[in-house]
Amino acid sequence: MTIALIILAVALIVAGIIFCIVPGLPGPVLSYLGMIAYQFTNTQDKFSTTVLLIWGVVAALAFAGDMVVPAAATKKFGGTKAGVWGGIIGTFVGMFAPIPFGIIWGPLVGAIVGDLIGGKRIASAMKSGFGSFLGFLLATLLKIVVSVWIGIIVMLKVGGDLMTLIWG
Repeated sequence: MTIALIILAVALIVAGIIFCIVPGLPGPVLSYLGMIAYQFTNTQDKFSTTVLLIWGVVAALAFAGDMVVPAAATKKFGGTKAGVWGGIIGTFVGMFAPIPFGIIWGPLVGAIVGDLIGGKRIASAMKSGFGSFLGFLLATLLKIVVSVWIGIIVMLKVGGDLMTLIWG
């Protein structure tokens, strides 16, 4: 059972890292679930409750940041409410376009179109679209960093467990 749980933990972490690239998917949460799966193994080297709570909060914040950071960046770069909503809608519509075009261009084009609908001129709309794009990149980087860090923490424990299982 321990080996099956370790395989599940690793699979969740790998899926979590992959899911970080697509907006709206819970990459850090999946990686955190890998950490939780590890807790149910028969190994003696478990995570403390404090570590689990802290990483649970960090994973949830990184996932929430995926929605908040691009909107905040759009606003910071002068976007209107219509531009913010355009960026959000563009991000989700972009998920269905061929990768990487939709993921990259969705937030940018969405914010620009939203701001143009909201009455902004093209130069100002492009500035807020650029902000939306930067926010998307920052949020994605944050999710990847959190997921990879969780993965490293778990892999250090798994490595020790595999050595124990192999060498006794």
